[in-house]
Amino acid sequence: MNSQVKLTTIEELTISGIVNLMEIWPGELQAKLTEMTVERCHGLSNILFPSNSIKGIQNLELLKVVNCRSIGVAFDLEGLVWKGILDMALPSLKKVKLSCLPKLAHVWKDNSTGIQGFQNLRSLIVIECDSLRNLFSYSLAKLLVKLQEIEVTECGMIESIIGNEPNADDAVITNIIMFPQLSSLKLSDLPNLRSFCSHTCAFDGSLLKTIKVINCPKMKILPSAFQRKLEQQKADLSTSSQHHLLDGKVR
Repeated sequence: MNSQVKLTTIEELTISGIVNLMEIWPGELQAKLTEMTVERCHGLSNILFPSNSIKGIQNLELLKVVNCRSIGVAFDLEGLVWKGILDMALPSLKKVKLSCLPKLAHVWKDNSTGIQGFQNLRSLIVIECDSLRNLFSYSLAKLLVKLQEIEVTECGMIESIIGNEPNADDAVITNIIMFPQLSSLKLSDLPNLRSFCSHTCAFDGSLLKTIKVINCPKMKILPSAFQRKLEQQKADLSTSSQHHLLDGKVR
């Protein structure tokens, strides 16, 4: 009897509290998996998804990773071989939530400008990941054309949302609108955050509905599109407060 069974019919998987688990992706679980939760698995290896496992989870839509002390990299893209425009990484992924991962230094680890994928990611929430210095490289960020929500909270080391990329072409960077569908941005309790983007990136901000920047003392300036929305919110709040006061007097 073959003890190794390919779990090709699983669509939702939760792995919780398996302290001695070192690897969650032996290469046998694939095809239909759309939702995955990993929590309190402190013995996992440094890399959650090595490059040789990425192509086996192409239908994954939702990933939640909580309270795993050993994870340093969520997605390792360095070993992937890109064969063409149709060869994309995680094209179905829509939402990623990473919380209480003290060693997480890279959400995406890559050193290639030829990366393709992640084009359907809508939401990225990162909470209490104290080893992160940035969320995206420029090459990765420019792929996220459908990203609608970014939330970064209580990440003590983070310095920028889009990190420095020495080989990036500055002329190309300034001609690409980053995150064109972004509607919600929350940056909270980030004591070392200095900038949103290390480069001079272009942002539209026309779809931005909510922006919150709370307790980020080193953050001197936001991209102009975001700054305008923040000032508009403050003005709207002030006007609303005045109306409430007037209503209270009349009544």
